[in-house]
Amino acid sequence: MRPIRKLLLWVVVSPFLVLSSCMKDKITRTYQIAVPVIADKSAVLASIKASPSVMPSNTGKIFVYGRYIFMNEPGKGVHMIDNLNPATPKFRAFIPVPGNYDIAVKGNILYADMHTDLLAIDITDPLMPELKKVVADVFPDRRYQMGYFVDTNKVIVGWNVKDTTVKVGDELNAIPGWGCVNCLMELGGNSNVRSATGQAGSMSRMVIVNDHLYSVSNSYLSVHDISQAADPVKQNGMYWGGDLETLFPFKDKLFIGSASGLLIADISNPVQPTMTGVFAHARACDPVVTDGEKAYVTLRSGNFCAGTIDQLDIVDVKNVNAPFLIKTYPMFNPHGLGLKGNFLYLCDGDDGLKVYDVTQSNAIRLVEQLKMEDAYDVIIQDNLLLLVAGKGLYQYQLLADGRLKLISVFTIHS
Repeated sequence: MRPIRKLLLWVVVSPFLVLSSCMKDKITRTYQIAVPVIADKSAVLASIKASPSVMPSNTGKIFVYGRYIFMNEPGKGVHMIDNLNPATPKFRAFIPVPGNYDIAVKGNILYADMHTDLLAIDITDPLMPELKKVVADVFPDRRYQMGYFVDTNKVIVGWNVKDTTVKVGDELNAIPGWGCVNCLMELGGNSNVRSATGQAGSMSRMVIVNDHLYSVSNSYLSVHDISQAADPVKQNGMYWGGDLETLFPFKDKLFIGSASGLLIADISNPVQPTMTGVFAHARACDPVVTDGEKAYVTLRSGNFCAGTIDQLDIVDVKNVNAPFLIKTYPMFNPHGLGLKGNFLYLCDGDDGLKVYDVTQSNAIRLVEQLKMEDAYDVIIQDNLLLLVAGKGLYQYQLLADGRLKLISVFTIHS
């Protein structure tokens, strides 16, 4: 399970019926109801300052740039980690950004989403970040959260959660919002959901290619010119169908994971992405990585893409106009993945991190499996692999045979 950790933007509620012993034949449901804490946007933007003392209570997406690892704490902000010595990573600062789930970095500028908006933050001095620009409405699907529309001059900075028990049939009247859209979960449940330039993981919804920042928001793909890094300027925006989820750039192509298939876009004209090929699959969330000849796509169940399958698809993409399936492999609950030579590093949820030799696409071979909870995403840089999982941030040395040697682990306590 993954970010948005602790709180959700979209929720599916499955009834848990409780029979009351005090009133015969009375049937009730007990929910946790989320009511937003709202603040003035101007005050929130003015409070974007670094704190050296805030440690993460949750892991999120990671981005690597130079000696720094940037890890978002879903919905709360961005942690900056000095990784000059991977054996002893040091947390340098935390920048509070409510509603943040994706990050990217170019030069000294950190890009972070804040609900619907895109922020450009100067991090020349990590302990003295300076907000340079706010680009409004880059992520339009997030105007509506848990049954609430928020005024453009306001920001949700948190949620007050309380248990609420209602009689079956009375939910529409008893629960704020429309129906039960702001029900986090039924009592006793657990709901979690989970981005020169640096490097993002395969779960990212925001990526940088040279002087352009690409981002997806449900059905919307945005292109921003960042040739002047502190002054992102929107150059294009287009609707490309529903449920766009992840972005992975490779040369002059952009591989887009969506709930219904893998989309391949040509970005040789960076301002005007052009759809070149589609590989359709059953509805599921699907991060993707590629080497230009094959694409590796993970499909998973138990999420808000309404997926019911857990598998790895290997797709031939040599002809981007006509990608086709090579073979499917069953998995436990696959998430992010990374590729290094002939080895694929796959995060398989609570089944841990798996290393496959993919030399033969029709007969991949498991080389190693590291057991851990909630393996989520990886970034590979040279011979260093960074893994974010439910319990913390792990770093490994990549060995010649594809296996991993642990360098360090930073454990969080949620």
